Amino acid sequence: MRVFNEAKIFNINAPIPINENVRNDIVSEIAFNIVEKITIEKTKVEVFINDENILKKIIEVTAKAIWKSGNYSENDLILNDYELNEIKRICNNTIEFIEKLKKSELQFKPEFKGYSFIPDLIGDLSIDDTLFEIKTVNRNFKSSDLKQLFIYLALQQVSTGQNWKNAGLYNPRKGTYCIFNVKGLIYNLTGGKSPNEAFENLLDGLTRDIQLDSKF
Repeated sequence: MRVFNEAKIFNINAPIPINENVRNDIVSEIAFNIVEKITIEKTKVEVFINDENILKKIIEVTAKAIWKSGNYSENDLILNDYELNEIKRICNNTIEFIEKLKKSELQFKPEFKGYSFIPDLIGDLSIDDTLFEIKTVNRNFKSSDLKQLFIYLALQQVSTGQNWKNAGLYNPRKGTYCIFNVKGLIYNLTGGKSPNEAFENLLDGLTRDIQLDSKF
């Protein structure tokens, strides 16, 4: 938890308690996709929630993305009232988060060029000089949440030689977020290594693990 000793956790939204009748995986992804469309089209959540045809298309696209095996039925694409309500609340929290933090630039789903055996990847959200990973979970942040974020930062650093000044996590369900300075954190965690050296070592380690796994 050393990272979170350096990155203060802030409360920014009202928390959303999870309901046992809600499938968190598809609900959180649908909400994120709706927020992206709301931001681009400058409209409201209700436009997507209340229009059955528009909502159905978003559900179908989301299902294909998270259930890549295709092992789901038409019934799995039907949202109950609890799920619709949570989608709306998660959307509203995420929009509030963006509006409070954004000063000028906003990018959904930034793309990262792959490295060796690591494929091209897509992140969550970039707000000004900060890359955010979104974790819609009913718990506090933990160190393992940062793994994917570090991989994105490493790919960006190695492929372009540049990076975000800050990175962080946001949880629209808990209404919390944290931000840390990338260079400062890398320096402290690695005993003074530069971001270039630290991130290249990280990617090399990951590709070695992939090679070893493929032999067994």
